[in-house]
Amino acid sequence: MRVLHVGNVANNGYLNAKLQRRVGIEADAICDERHILSLPEWEDADLRGSFEPYPDAGAIGRAAGWERPAWVLEEDDPVRRRRFRGQHFLEGLLRAHVGPLLRPRARSRLRREYGPLRRALPGDLRYRDLGRGLLDLHRFSLHWPDPPALFARYDVVQAYATHPILAYLAGARPYVAFEHGTLRELPFEDTYRGRLLSLAYRAAAKVVITNPDVRAAAERLALTDYVFIPHPVDETKYAPGPTPFRAEHGLGQELLLLSPSSQTWSIKANDVLLRGFASFLAGEAPATLVLTEWGPDVERSRGLAGKLGVAEHVRWLPPLPKPRLIEAYRAADVVLDQFLLGTFGAVAPEAMACARPVVMAFEPELHRWCFPELPPIVAAREPGEVADALARLAASRDERGRVGGDSRRWIERHHGWRLVVDRQRAVYEEVVERARAGRGAPAGRG
Repeated sequence: MRVLHVGNVANNGYLNAKLQRRVGIEADAICDERHILSLPEWEDADLRGSFEPYPDAGAIGRAAGWERPAWVLEEDDPVRRRRFRGQHFLEGLLRAHVGPLLRPRARSRLRREYGPLRRALPGDLRYRDLGRGLLDLHRFSLHWPDPPALFARYDVVQAYATHPILAYLAGARPYVAFEHGTLRELPFEDTYRGRLLSLAYRAAAKVVITNPDVRAAAERLALTDYVFIPHPVDETKYAPGPTPFRAEHGLGQELLLLSPSSQTWSIKANDVLLRGFASFLAGEAPATLVLTEWGPDVERSRGLAGKLGVAEHVRWLPPLPKPRLIEAYRAADVVLDQFLLGTFGAVAPEAMACARPVVMAFEPELHRWCFPELPPIVAAREPGEVADALARLAASRDERGRVGGDSRRWIERHHGWRLVVDRQRAVYEEVVERARAGRGAPAGRG
């Protein structure tokens, strides 16, 4: 089976393709994200030091002695293909403004398919929405030419984040829409992107949900053909083991707390963590909290740490490439994630795979529909609950070991790489069989 993964926010496309190839799926990946946290180099290259947010991916990979595998499709050079300066700009204008006029059937189809969504969304479909979507498809085609022909070479296209719009407009059949938080809010924006993304989810042969809390959003869009599959974590890589992290960063044997999540108070509630940490330190327990310098609220967190009198107990580090982050997980006594949403992204399962106890906001009811057994998360949402959880874990190495061991075993049973690959392969086999039988029912009900 040939599968093309399109899009790479948080390296999910790259990781899925990499893991699927272990079992013989002929998976390729288009990694068109530019931010360093979504580059394959961030996941697998031995990067060291600090980096610009939008680096030269090839340069940092070569410096680390790492090359992208051949199944990561290289970009074409649009400058090489242009016949005169400004050609691609003019082509984009033509596609955005003339394209909809030349595709009356496409406009009619969009209006027809948008009809059932009017009650769920804040705005009606607009005339320029198709043109703006075609412009996005044109920009993509500058680097990966002729998307319809490219997508047609594969049995399945799996599109990530907002990339289902590209698969939808390029006529990929079948395509699977992979959400990793994008279903939570983006389809309900009163923007062309929101409206087209809602259409793309409904037209998908299947929607893969990786965040348990977005089920309500799926129901709001009247999606029926969706399935929960955990996002990819390779527990053969994220595993307990020796680590030089403490020695390299001059850390002693005090309790080491790690929170690599972004400083985004509106999503992560980092202020709750800092206030809970301050209350915990009031008990005079020697501890260091490691935070990473990324996200819009770094300075707010620095300021709060100073105001709370705990700045000297906080160690700030640049964002850690995944090989370095694994070393940090292994060195930590406790890992802390976010304290608002009640569900987890990558940090918690990565840390759990490394046999570390995780403290975070966790709502059991959000997860019962997708996990047969709830994870052994140490739940905390308020500063006092964070302080109490830290005090309990700090008091007993055996308790930390028990929770960490239970966490590792839970990952192996319910979040392991083979489980993820097997479930995705089952989705592909289902949608391919439906397409061949002419029963390519979309993910939404009319």
